[in-house]
Amino acid sequence: MFVFGVVAAATGVIVFHLALASTVRANAGIRIPFFRRPEIVPQGSIALRAIGAGLIVFGAVMLSGTAWYLPLLVVLVGPVAALVAIVVHNVLAQRGARV
Repeated sequence: MFVFGVVAAATGVIVFHLALASTVRANAGIRIPFFRRPEIVPQGSIALRAIGAGLIVFGAVMLSGTAWYLPLLVVLVGPVAALVAIVVHNVLAQRGARV
């Protein structure tokens, strides 16, 4: 179960970040808001985010039997990295750099 949980969580993080990357590419030079939709939403991006989030949660649940901190780590790593990527994109977009 541990290996399956790690694989599911890692796959979820990868899929979630692929969706984020497509959104960042589609909104090059435009700020991406945190709490609402960006101006341009690439086709399939929302579905990829949903699948990625589901896999992250599923992987965290599978890891919950091993240690209490693993689900917390899994659930925090993906979204925190996504928030950092959005902040970097917005800073570069504000400066006028093509992201």
